[in-house]
Amino acid sequence: IGTRQGVIHKCSCSNRQQFLEMYKKHFAPVTSISWCPLNPDLFLSCSADCTIQLWKHDRLKPVMGFATTYGSVHDIKWSPKAATVFGAVNKEQLEIWNLDSSFLVPIIVQPAAPGVTMTSLLFASHTDCVVVGDSEGQVTVFLLNNLSNGQPGNTRAGSTNASCPGNA
Repeated sequence: IGTRQGVIHKCSCSNRQQFLEMYKKHFAPVTSISWCPLNPDLFLSCSADCTIQLWKHDRLKPVMGFATTYGSVHDIKWSPKAATVFGAVNKEQLEIWNLDSSFLVPIIVQPAAPGVTMTSLLFASHTDCVVVGDSEGQVTVFLLNNLSNGQPGNTRAGSTNASCPGNA
């Protein structure tokens, strides 16, 4: 559970009143946590402090940290296909990271439309797509071309927009 104070509490499903662990690194509210579907020892957290942290569940300090210059990171998700690939959204952009390629920069950076804040994302299970929601109620599907080769510059995203009924 992520808190407004920037602390992450690991809880037991059988007893939510007692914390099993406390992970401390963020300095602002934790906005999202994502467990790796391919490696249950790993999880990511993101925060309003403009950082993403990679954790091993048995260590109280992060394994690695990533910073963005575009403000609060709103959401983060692991790819269901690769334990080294994750995506994050912040006010300005979608970022796709591949740790096999770079620890310093994302392999894809897709800017948000002017005046729109990207708020949530989800990787599709059976295709090379990521779905992004925004502050206007729009949902955009990005096809991640050449994601498997992982080379910055060769990887790109193409998009299709849709709006939720009643929000148009």
